[in-house]
Amino acid sequence: MPNLFAYLVLLSSPLAAVVLFRVLSLERALVWTIIGGHLLLPSGTSIKFPMIPAIDRELVPALSALVLCALISPRMTLSLDGVSRAGRQVLYILFALVIVTPVLTVLYNTEPVIDGSLFRPGLRLYDAWGLISVILVALIPFWLGLRYLNTPTGHRALLEAIVIGGLVYTFPALLEIRISPQLHTWVYGFFPSDFIQQMRAGGFRPMVFLNHGLMLGIYFCMAIISAAVLYREARREGRTASGWLAAVLWMTLVLILAKSLGALVLAVVFTASVFMFGRRVQVWLGLVVAVVVILYPMLRGAGWIPVNTAYDLAAMVSEDRAASLKFRLDNEDALLAKANLKPVTGWGSWGRNALYDPESGQMTSVTDGIWLIYIGVYGWLGYIGRFGLLTAPILLYAIRRKSFGPSYITPGLIMVLSALLVDLLPNAGLVNYVWLMAGAVAGIAVWRPAAAAAPVASAATDDTGDAAPALSGGLRASWLMAEAAAPTTGRRKRSDLQGSRR
Repeated sequence: MPNLFAYLVLLSSPLAAVVLFRVLSLERALVWTIIGGHLLLPSGTSIKFPMIPAIDRELVPALSALVLCALISPRMTLSLDGVSRAGRQVLYILFALVIVTPVLTVLYNTEPVIDGSLFRPGLRLYDAWGLISVILVALIPFWLGLRYLNTPTGHRALLEAIVIGGLVYTFPALLEIRISPQLHTWVYGFFPSDFIQQMRAGGFRPMVFLNHGLMLGIYFCMAIISAAVLYREARREGRTASGWLAAVLWMTLVLILAKSLGALVLAVVFTASVFMFGRRVQVWLGLVVAVVVILYPMLRGAGWIPVNTAYDLAAMVSEDRAASLKFRLDNEDALLAKANLKPVTGWGSWGRNALYDPESGQMTSVTDGIWLIYIGVYGWLGYIGRFGLLTAPILLYAIRRKSFGPSYITPGLIMVLSALLVDLLPNAGLVNYVWLMAGAVAGIAVWRPAAAAAPVASAATDDTGDAAPALSGGLRASWLMAEAAAPTTGRRKRSDLQGSRR
């Protein structure tokens, strides 16, 4: 049970958000409200009232940021030029799908599930509201990223906050590697998950204030990739970059000691991609990941995912890891077979999508991957709606890739988001910062401010990511203005021509 201090921290965190919005720029205050809430608020602590979502570490920071952004931010004119309208329509359709699917799920699951001693009630329209309210809360960070982080400045603020949070977290993580995960118990009075799952290879996985060692591992993973992106961008801009490189090396060492093999593999692969490839290849890699993720249930069901190869590789590393992976894969096969009995709208809530022993009524399945939860509960409609909002931003940015200049910031953010999407296949870590990141990428491709609409393209910079020679002072400012003037003028003339046609 959480102690009184846990509830006090949870309920007083909006005051910390107010302070952040008073002393920082809007973008940085928004980012730190979401990242800080994820890293510091107690896990497994919530207050539940009827008819509203649980008040927990996901809702409080997101709602605080939403209210403060609405009160503080100035009105901004949103761009509607180019393919923005098509992109907006894609997001509208996906959002509508997310909202409508729970109603369809309820309508097709009004009958109870009865198997031996097992009884699960049929669903009512009341349950539809519960499902819709949960996803609306989850999508608050997506909207915040889309609306307020839709510029390279916002993306840079997000990457920097992730890295700084990761660096700060390395010290308590090292302490828990040495003494076992204890900080959450010491501060908030309880342990939020199964302690035995944090034991690996004769040592411990650190957790700090997160709900599982895997969540800490994937956070270090994205912090490492983010530091690599900032290093590459600093080099392109001609600034000192050694600090970001040192952050990459330090957090990689801590991640190795944290014994999160999956997160370490993702960190190595995507960090190497950031270092080795230009912007175009990074965006294409992100696009490939997005396509594979959105089609993953179909590929998994058709046997096109090399799960046996993954098992053999895990067995080479550790028998324990291989056994854990096999348990997951067997559960996925069984749960996917049940999900295919209601493929369109799913089985709904109340554990109707799970597997049970008909004699005892005890649950026999364990659902790890968030994709499997969505397929089982909401069917393909719900899965496409939710994962579409996570993956479509990468596609929308790829379409407009040439409009955004030589910076590595947004392609690098796509690399970070791609690593998180891959992690969502075996795990269920779909938390606030993932939605915030997806919204930020969607925003720059679709709903960027009009002031940032004119692309700053360099004739001396090719699409592989090689930067033009660095300029300084008034010469650099004049060069940027000259580069931006031509496309802006062209759009103005086309706009005037369209107005005369009307």
